[in-house]
Amino acid sequence: MIKKIKPEEINNLDLDFLNFQTTAEIPPSEGFIGQRRAKEALDLGIKIKEKGYNIFVTGVTGTGRRTFVQTMLQETAKKLPTPNDWGYVFNFENPYEPKVISFKAGQGKKFKKSLENLINEVVEVLNKSFESEEFAGKISEIEERYSLMKKQLWEDLEAKAKELGFAVQLTPAGVVMLPIINGKPLPPEAVNALPEEAKKEIEERQIKLKHLVDGTLYRIRKLDVEFRKSLEEFHRRTALFAIEPLFAEMKSEFEGDTIKKFLEDVKKDIVENLVEFLKMDAKERKETYMRKYSLNLIVDNSDLEGAPVVFEMNPTYSNLFGKIEYYVRSGFLQTDFTMIRPGSIHKANGGFLILEAERLLSQPYVWHNLKRTLMESQITIENLESSLGISNTITLKPEKIPLDLKVIVIGTPHLYELLYELDSDFRKLFKIKADFDWEIPKNELNIQKYASFVSNVCREKNLPHFNKKALEKVIWYSMRNAKDSTKLSAIFGDIVNLIVESGEIAKMENSTITDSSHVLKAFHAMENRKNLLEEKYDEMIKRFDLMVEVTGSRVGQINGLTVLDLGDYSFGVPVKITAKAYLGRPGVVDIQREADLSGKIHSKAVLILEGFLGSRYAQEFPLSVSASISFEQVYSEVEGDSASLAEILALLSAISKVPIKQGIAVTGSINQHGEVQPVGGIIEKVEGFFRACKNRGFDGEQGVIIPKTNAKNLVLKDEIIQAMRKGLFHIWTVETVDDAIELVMGMKAGKLTKTGKYERNSINYLVCRELKKMKKLLDGTLKEISSKKKAKKGRK
Repeated sequence: MIKKIKPEEINNLDLDFLNFQTTAEIPPSEGFIGQRRAKEALDLGIKIKEKGYNIFVTGVTGTGRRTFVQTMLQETAKKLPTPNDWGYVFNFENPYEPKVISFKAGQGKKFKKSLENLINEVVEVLNKSFESEEFAGKISEIEERYSLMKKQLWEDLEAKAKELGFAVQLTPAGVVMLPIINGKPLPPEAVNALPEEAKKEIEERQIKLKHLVDGTLYRIRKLDVEFRKSLEEFHRRTALFAIEPLFAEMKSEFEGDTIKKFLEDVKKDIVENLVEFLKMDAKERKETYMRKYSLNLIVDNSDLEGAPVVFEMNPTYSNLFGKIEYYVRSGFLQTDFTMIRPGSIHKANGGFLILEAERLLSQPYVWHNLKRTLMESQITIENLESSLGISNTITLKPEKIPLDLKVIVIGTPHLYELLYELDSDFRKLFKIKADFDWEIPKNELNIQKYASFVSNVCREKNLPHFNKKALEKVIWYSMRNAKDSTKLSAIFGDIVNLIVESGEIAKMENSTITDSSHVLKAFHAMENRKNLLEEKYDEMIKRFDLMVEVTGSRVGQINGLTVLDLGDYSFGVPVKITAKAYLGRPGVVDIQREADLSGKIHSKAVLILEGFLGSRYAQEFPLSVSASISFEQVYSEVEGDSASLAEILALLSAISKVPIKQGIAVTGSINQHGEVQPVGGIIEKVEGFFRACKNRGFDGEQGVIIPKTNAKNLVLKDEIIQAMRKGLFHIWTVETVDDAIELVMGMKAGKLTKTGKYERNSINYLVCRELKKMKKLLDGTLKEISSKKKAKKGRK
């Protein structure tokens, strides 16, 4: 059935139900417009605590995915418990494997400060203790006691040596034993001069003395060891006496076996390394102790209320998983537990981490390590070069931190499909898909939310508020972006751009209110920045460089409609489609396909044309017609089936020799039953042909034929609506090929009568008549050829 679209049926929008003059009267709204499916998926993913229920958010860029996710997670996170603080400390058993300690939220910062104060006090107390007169006096007593004991041993040795006739002397080279004769010690040369018997007797006594000397020296060495141990023990007792109350006080402030064990280890290490402490000056003591006995607090949740929500904009390996830094000492790279730095995963642990898929996947080794971290439920801090085994620098192996994290990755549907198909781990780790729609239903509730959205943007950007007419244009633009008069666009990035530019134009005009004229100026300015190529095409049509005709009638020629997509802008252009029919082998030759300028879908559409022709006109006799179809002045690939209605009309015109009105452009695809199917790009196609007619001049008969089901996709500019009201331009909808035939050829398509023939003087009748003529002509030609062959054989 043919229907002529009335102007009032297009852009049908009534905002009378909105009770305000400007958006300033609308209170701020914190809700989102639509996206029920995505919200339910996010809700479920957040509630499920099992491993693997991380969330992948998909949708078209600009649908507000990131803002929606962040806002929803922040609201949820406020109701969740605040996770623990985490910090690394020195490992007294293996310095290259720092220990991790967890604290209740806010306790880590307090512990770090208390530990710093403790170490400061320890250094101060030890300095005072070891520099006191009492300590020095006690050391002197110990030294004197051991000195007297050693002196007594030496005196006993001298007495025994005298009994054996020897004198002993202590030299740097050791103990010298000299024999005494007549009360005088003999030098070695004098001893050598004695008779053999005397020398032998001296040697025997000297051997006895040697045993005594060795015993005495052993006891002296033993006393030295005891002396050092006594000193060390005294130092330990002194240190313990001084620092024990300090550690006991701090232990009482903090709970947890790990914390208490660490403090006990610190105390023990201080006491056991007092010798090194005493060798250092006061400044070095403080610097060394403050570094070795500190807490490297890598996660501090003291200022956090609820769970953390972290959005990592630059997910490099170190930004995500942390790193180990180095410092230079004596020309060498060195590191320790204080050089451990956290990543986003540490900060988000116990809450939510948001990542963008494209940035995540573009970073080397990050995706692989993220999967490993999620599967192990542990955070490993390791530099990338160490992980790959390409670093010879000594590094640390910090203790792993338990992971309790929900990861939300935001990406395109295409990336989701690739990961799902190519990465088996992805399916195990991201079991929740939250899909954001690019459009929402146009109803009163969503229009009210749109009005609130406009109001919010005006407040946030400090723009003049919109009146109702301006809001109506915003809604119109939203419908236009959705390419559907029953829908609103959910690509809010584009809507924000229009609101901002409209508001700024209002400001430049010193207007306190943004009205419809400002919105239209912004809309046209946005178009004007992108439509250079469109204007070039329009100029080519106006100058007849593109040989499109918009008036008169032609046989086998029709105006189809195509859309050129530039990425950020698309527009429609009429294209001349021609068809020729001639006697020959049955079939339709697609010139575009023969020239390798046809896509697969368009080639399929041409085959459907053949099916339609055969089913409608070849029931009583075989087709004997060859036909060709061409898109004139088109030098790039033709793809899609939206021109198949125009192609069949041109073909029927070529066969029937009935001309087609050139002032009517046609778009729509057909099936083998001759039913017209919906196509895309309706707005661009209608406006493209309107511009062509405007540039060449209106005659009151021009317009566009579209499929009936595409009527809802008409969201047109006011200029076209006005032209329709004046009768300069028209839009018709059709359901079948026969409907379109009547419009473009001015004749009835014709129905089958009871006799099995089409109505006389109808297009279908004329087509059948011409096909029969071709069949007879072909049969006659074949008979003539056959007769000539027989005659030739007879002469032979």
